Amino acid sequence: MKRFIKLLGLISLFALLTACSSKPSLELVNSKVDIVKDKSIVGSIIITEGDKKGQELIPTALYYEFKIKNNGNRKIGGTGDKALQVKIVPNKKLVTTSKETVGFNIFNPSSYDGTGLGYGASFVGEIQPDKIGKFILTFELGVSEENPQVPIRVPAKDKLEKLKENALDGSLIVTSDGKEIAQFDSKK
Repeated sequence: MKRFIKLLGLISLFALLTACSSKPSLELVNSKVDIVKDKSIVGSIIITEGDKKGQELIPTALYYEFKIKNNGNRKIGGTGDKALQVKIVPNKKLVTTSKETVGFNIFNPSSYDGTGLGYGASFVGEIQPDKIGKFILTFELGVSEENPQVPIRVPAKDKLEKLKENALDGSLIVTSDGKEIAQFDSKK
């Protein structure tokens, strides 16, 4: 009888620990990076002053697409503050490459001040059990046409290729409700 009670207690403890696990079971299933100049992906910049007023500029951007799977049995994320968000934390090599390519660290939002360029994100707020969520990040790198409102020109192709080659040198951080819930090596 004592063995039965001990076994029942052990099974109950194991079940309780498994059920109370606070770490979500997320898996990075795909990472894609590219350099794009596509209005449907990055939008456009409309010139608001000067002799080129009304002209539309389409920026070239560093484009990331991450697919993350929820391997758990409960949804992860939600709406509002609980919505899932992702960000890239670059390693030193990627920061250096960004500065050499564009002139500033594109992964630091305040670096865009005064450039006329920007960055963006598109993502699902939650991932249901056994489903995959898609997260897109874009970082504008410059425009082809000369214009004082957007002074940064698209870097040379060799510099863009170097940035693309190093673009996954860092970590992908997933947050919900202001808390980190997962971290992935974005190269894997």
